[in-house]
This record gives sequence, structure tokens and C-alpha cells, in this order.
Amino acid sequence: MPGMGIVLALRPPGPEACAKWNAVEPTSPPEGLPTGVFDVHQAAVQHQQGEDAEAAFERIRDRLFAYDIFPPKLIRHAICPGPAIERGTLIVQQVGIGPLRLESAVRVVDVWDRDTDGERDAGFRYVTLAGHPERGVASFAVHRDDSGVVRLTLDARSQAGTLLTRLGRPIARPAQLAMTEAALRRLAGRHA
Repeated sequence: MPGMGIVLALRPPGPEACAKWNAVEPTSPPEGLPTGVFDVHQAAVQHQQGEDAEAAFERIRDRLFAYDIFPPKLIRHAICPGPAIERGTLIVQQVGIGPLRLESAVRVVDVWDRDTDGERDAGFRYVTLAGHPERGVASFAVHRDDSGVVRLTLDARSQAGTLLTRLGRPIARPAQLAMTEAALRRLAGRHA
């Protein structure tokens, strides 16, 4: 069974990484962990020039389902089988700066795209797979209310998944929060 590991990666993971992680079991039930840290990050989505609320919602929805969430300099990924997120999708992630990266994977356990009484919701939830530095569940969602406000929500329930991340929690936790905030700024339009 693969575990997280340092890889020398000059490009995002490909089919070989997908095959390596495909049979790995989840670390958590889809509902989340009974203990651990629960984070909720939210931001209003800034509309691009000439964009109405529905177009802003669709733009963020499309980015979520393409897993165009985190700054590519920090997290590279492969969607297996791809090209878009759906229930059962495997996402192999490589986290780091430069060619040395920490590789791990997650599996999508829920996907939604709803239009209810003039409001829209779309997003997905994934669970970490054995060997991921964190053990938990995360969701990524966009909501447009009936007044036209588009809001992005990223939430996660997690705890250290390996001895290395338990020992390195004083460094790992701020890094985890910084990556989530960078994703939120990037998607909401507060950062390139």
C-alpha cells in the first residue's frame, strides 16, 4: 500500500500516480471524525467585469469541479479518471515548493449541484486516503442566494494522520490553514 512520500516531481502527477493510489482505503467515514479540528472558511465571491451572479456562480462551480482550487505552485494534482470531479473520483495531490513534493491522495464521496427555490448550491466532499498527512473530510462549495450573493465555503474536519504530522503539528497546522486561505482568496477573486 502506498503512503505519503517525498517525490521528485517536475510536473503534476499522472496515470502512474493514479494507479498507485487507486486501491488505497479511506482514513475516515464521509460524515467526518468524532474528534479533531473543524475549520470553516467563507468568502463572498467578487464578480468579474460584466458578470452577473449566475455567471459568477457558474465560474466558481466549474473551477471547483475541475479542482482548480489551490495555487498550482503549492499543490499539483491529478483527477483520476478525470477530467472533472464526480462521486468516486480519486485526486492525487503533490504539496510543496519546487521539485520536492509530498504526495498523497483523497477520494470524492459526495457531489451536488442543486437549484432550489431560486438558490443554487454546488460542490463536493472528499475523504483522505491512508498515507495522507491529515486524516479527515473536506468539502468545497459555492452558493448563490436568491438576492444574488455568491459565497464560497471551504470546510474541513481533520486531525494529524501520521506520526510525522503529529510531531510537526506546530508547523503543519499553520501550513494547512495558509493553503486553505490561499485557495479561498484565489477562488473568491481577492488574489490572482
